[in-house]
Amino acid sequence: MKFRTTVFLFIFALLAQNVHSIQVSGLYQGTVPVADESAAKRNPAIKQALIQVLVKLTGDRNIRSNSDIVPLLERPERFVQQFRYRQIDDVEEPSVQSTELLVEFDETALNDGLRSYGLTIWGQERPSVLIWLAHEQNESRQLVSFENKPEYLNMLDAGARARGLSLLFPLLDLEDSSQISVSDVWGGFKEPISHASNRYQADVILAAKIIQLSPNLWESKWTAYINDLTESWTSQGELAAIVLKEGVDELADRIASQYANTGSSVSEVIELLVTDVDNLDKYARALAYLESVQSISSVQVKRVSRNNVIFTLINRGGLAAIDQSIELGKTLELVSNNEQLTYRLLPR
Repeated sequence: MKFRTTVFLFIFALLAQNVHSIQVSGLYQGTVPVADESAAKRNPAIKQALIQVLVKLTGDRNIRSNSDIVPLLERPERFVQQFRYRQIDDVEEPSVQSTELLVEFDETALNDGLRSYGLTIWGQERPSVLIWLAHEQNESRQLVSFENKPEYLNMLDAGARARGLSLLFPLLDLEDSSQISVSDVWGGFKEPISHASNRYQADVILAAKIIQLSPNLWESKWTAYINDLTESWTSQGELAAIVLKEGVDELADRIASQYANTGSSVSEVIELLVTDVDNLDKYARALAYLESVQSISSVQVKRVSRNNVIFTLINRGGLAAIDQSIELGKTLELVSNNEQLTYRLLPR
C-alpha cells in the first residue's frame, strides 16, 4: 500500500507541472544480499554493488564483460562513500529476515574513474517513461493497475530502477478511460495511445501486453515510441517476472542507445549563446543548468549583453551530445546551430 500511495502522489505532482525528463536518484547506490555483516562477505558484496551502479551509469547491462572496468573492480572500496546494513522481512514468511548491504559510492571519484578509462557516463537527467500495460487472464483483458495487478507494476518499477530509469504509470481514471481502451493497447494503436499519453507529457511512451500461453510459458509484446522512432520486440519466459524484466531491460537498452552519450569521449570547446536572459535570476538559472549537464565539464561566461549571454563550454562528445542533453532538460530550446550555436531560455 505504501508503494502504491507514493506512486500516485508522485504522478499527481507530475501532472501539476511539465513532466518531460526526470532527475533520476539512486544512480550511485547499490544493494546486495549478504549472509552476515563480516568483512569477508562485505568486500565481494561491494564489488557486486559497484557493478550494479556501473550498469546504471553507462546504460550497458553487459558492462560486467567489458574489460575496461577491470581496473575499477580491483579495489572497489576506494569509491565507497558510505555503507550500511538493513534487515528485510521475507514476503512469504515475515518471521524470517535476511540482510542487505546498501552501498553509496562517491559520485566525483567514480565519475573520474570511469572517464580515466574512456567509459561514458549517462547523466542523471533521463527521459521520463510512461507505460501502458495490458494483460489477459481467463480470456479477459484489462489494463494493469495497482488495483488488479500491483505485482506487475512493482516488477516493472524494480527492473527500471536497476537500469537507472523512472517509470510513470497512468492513473486509469475517467479521463484516461474516455480516451483509451484495453483494445487500443492490446492492438498497439498509436493514435489513441499517443492522445491519452499527452496529459503525462512523457519523453518515451511504452505500450505492452502480457499473456500466459501455457502453464510454463509467458509472452510479452512491447512497442516503444522514442523520439520519432517506433520500436517493437517480444520476450518469452517461464514466469511473468522474467518476461517483464526482459522487456524493461530491452527498453532501457534502446533508450540508452539514443540518450546515453556513447560517442567520442574527447573534450572540445564550444561557444553557446543563450537568449532571453534579461535579469539576474534568469542568468543564474541558465548558468546553473549548463553546469548540471553531465557531458559539460566546464562552463565559463564569455560575454553578457542586455538580453543575451555567451558561454564557453568544455563538452565531451561534440555537438550531438550537447544538443541531446540540453534538449532533454527542457530548460533551453535550440534556436540555431549554424554559425552561432544559439539557445533560448525557456520560461519556468
